Amino acid sequence: MRDDLFIPSDWGVSGFIVAIPARNEADRLPVTLSAFASEPDIQDVIVIANGCSDATATIARRSKGLRVAVLETGCLSGGVGEARRMGMQAALDAAPHATILATTDADCVVMPGWGHIVRSAMEKVDVICGRVVPDPEEFARLPRIVRMHGALEDEVAALGAELDGLRAPCTYDPLPRHGQTPGASLAFRTGTYLAAGGFEAIPCHEDRRIVARIEASGGRIARPWDLVVTASCRLEGRAPGGMADTISARATDQIRLQGEIADLRRTAKYLRALISAHHASQLAGAV
Repeated sequence: MRDDLFIPSDWGVSGFIVAIPARNEADRLPVTLSAFASEPDIQDVIVIANGCSDATATIARRSKGLRVAVLETGCLSGGVGEARRMGMQAALDAAPHATILATTDADCVVMPGWGHIVRSAMEKVDVICGRVVPDPEEFARLPRIVRMHGALEDEVAALGAELDGLRAPCTYDPLPRHGQTPGASLAFRTGTYLAAGGFEAIPCHEDRRIVARIEASGGRIARPWDLVVTASCRLEGRAPGGMADTISARATDQIRLQGEIADLRRTAKYLRALISAHHASQLAGAV
């Protein structure tokens, strides 16, 4: 259901569109948009105000330094996946010649150079997945055991990606790279996105599912380490199954968390050993 669509003049002429689903994000959205306004490669954004009861849509329309389209909808049963899907479709309806479709979340902040990295990567790949890191100030306020688990989880993912890169070097996805597939930092060639059928209208994991389909069909996926957004560490989120739910569950079940930490430490040790063995083998072969 489309209730209202606001499109500024000349919107979409850059050919690089960023869709941002938002549900009652009046407090955080200004920071998100301000970060994009500092990116020379980003000029066109669409905010999907999903059943908002606050000033999210008004803030988006009044933002400066960007061309911001706003799609206001009723509360979408398909949650963030449906919001992303509707935002992408509205973007293509308004800017049919767009070549890059990207997305993030309204509680995230892109790090400097995000737009340039995406635009440059699209010369070689079909999809680029960025890395999501927690907002450092908010992360520091989480329980120590939750912070420990998060750091180990990130270490294991990075080691796994490094090992994959060493075993199967890839010219379009070189090291250093990561192993994440987050909707909070994701971009597609338009043709690739459409061929994959777009985002599914589901409340969570729409990001992983579309990238998995593209990868299964032979698409070129890049996960550069330096493509980064910071995300909030709040305990009450907007999307079920998202980061907020994950952090909240970990904070309230610390006994289970202790077991997972032990497992992650063993996995990290094992992966470091494999990486060391690989380097030793390469060195011996070069002698």
